[in-house]
Parts: sequence; C-alpha cells; structure tokens
Amino acid sequence: MTLKIYYDDIDGELIPKLAMLPRQADELLSYSVEGPYERFYQEDFHDDLKLLSVSQGALTSCPFHDHQFDINLEQLKRDLERLEHDPEAVYETDYYVVLVDDLQELLSYDVIGRFS
Repeated sequence: MTLKIYYDDIDGELIPKLAMLPRQADELLSYSVEGPYERFYQEDFHDDLKLLSVSQGALTSCPFHDHQFDINLEQLKRDLERLEHDPEAVYETDYYVVLVDDLQELLSYDVIGRFS
C-alpha cells in the first residue's frame, strides 16, 4: 500500500503536511510510515475525491511494530457523529487524512524527515 504525502511549499522548500491514507476494506486500519509513498499534488484534489480528516485522538501507535499506527474506526465514527456528519462516511472515503505533525508526535519519530 502506497501512502500519498501532500507538501506545503514554504520559501521553495517542500515540507510534508498531510498523509493521505488509502481506505482499506477491512475493519482494522493499520498503516506504517516506513512503507512506500508518493507525492500528492495540489491538482490531485478534485470535486469527486472523498477525504476524511482523522484527529490525533483517533490514532494509536502499534505496540508490536515501530513506526506503525492504527486508526480507531469507532472513535472516528464518534467524531463524525459529534460533528453531525454521517458516521458511515468512514466506509465511503477515498483517503483518510492525517497531519504529518500528529504522526510525528504519536510515533515519537522523525516522520517529517522520513518524507522529506
């Protein structure tokens, strides 16, 4: 599975900003920052693209594998309900979107350096 990384261009330097995580068919959403990745460009955003922002509270680090994390699907559904959105959107999104800074804090790992 290939992660997609969206970068901010700050003074000519590309800074990783968002990790775009492809939706998986199963209930366990587990990802690794050590896997392959490619750049997600501004023009890749389009009207038909379904994105779901994931809060840091819905992320958990994997106790068995370094640099791996999970998305708590039930917490994500509760977050959507609290915002008065359909919780079933978790099954319809194309990508889960996570701030790279949140991953760096969660994993205590230089995620920004990994994607730079």
